[in-house]
Amino acid sequence: MSKISAIKGVIARLPVSDILDISSFIANHVQNQAVQVALTKRSQTMRCSACIQCGFACLVQWGRANSGTQRFKCRNCKATFGATTGTPLYRLRNRHLWAKYLGLMTTHIPLVKLREQHGIDLSLPTLHRWRHRFLTALIANPAQKLAGLIEADEKFFRTSFKGSRGWKRGARPQDRKMRRRGGADQRGFGDQQVPVLTALDRSGTIFQTQLPDTRWDSIGGAMKPWVEAESMICSDGNGAYARVAGQTGCEHMVVKKGSGGGNTRNLSIGRIDAYHRDVENLVNRRCMGVGTRYLMNYFGWARRITQHKPFGNDLLGEILAAY
Repeated sequence: MSKISAIKGVIARLPVSDILDISSFIANHVQNQAVQVALTKRSQTMRCSACIQCGFACLVQWGRANSGTQRFKCRNCKATFGATTGTPLYRLRNRHLWAKYLGLMTTHIPLVKLREQHGIDLSLPTLHRWRHRFLTALIANPAQKLAGLIEADEKFFRTSFKGSRGWKRGARPQDRKMRRRGGADQRGFGDQQVPVLTALDRSGTIFQTQLPDTRWDSIGGAMKPWVEAESMICSDGNGAYARVAGQTGCEHMVVKKGSGGGNTRNLSIGRIDAYHRDVENLVNRRCMGVGTRYLMNYFGWARRITQHKPFGNDLLGEILAAY
């Protein structure tokens, strides 16, 4: 009888509680191995690449990290680095929890519940830092351009300095009274609201960026590199989109919100409105407001959830491969 068969026979005779403990142990072990495999694969890629500091193409092996992954040293600048150097994972400890944490990011789970219900027993500041380290890799827009039927619109969020102690210390980050929650103090799109430009097509590709203002030059400069020629841009009455269409060789159609189209071709921007509602629900309700400096992190998070892309080990591999 083989060892595996003997182990299976022993497990079959155990009570259910012990079997559940063994199942949990095996699941955690598999996650740990997946992280180690991803780091080893990156180490093998780095062995054939140039120095990340000076670009010199002559690296030598330089011992191993405490986690067991290979480290390298550049013969030119003498810099040493490992598998996580230059990535959002740099100097993050507790690697055995990375895959589990990333797997739970499929939906928003409060940080307190990650500790109490999911066994990630780390401090809240650490869990918050992990969240934004991982979300940093989701900010970048896709490489392929938008094509076909494109919807574009802006969404405004009130400025937030959540966590700032500036008002208490006499150094206000913004010239206004501090607020617990609520809307902007002034009407219109002043400096108390932040515009975010979003554009998507029917293939599910989503581009998004935070704008400094809503001037035509700002919208056009951000959107022109996203658009493939001979596409159809659907938007509201903002003249910036018509200018983008003319500069990229596209057709432009003005549609009305909430009218089911409002034009002869029955086109609308309903998909982008629905996406903005999802982002607003994540930012203002489920997260109860986020700091403006983190706003695009949450847009990247919402985009990945909307596109039904995997988290967990798949996202970990993408983070390591992107740097």
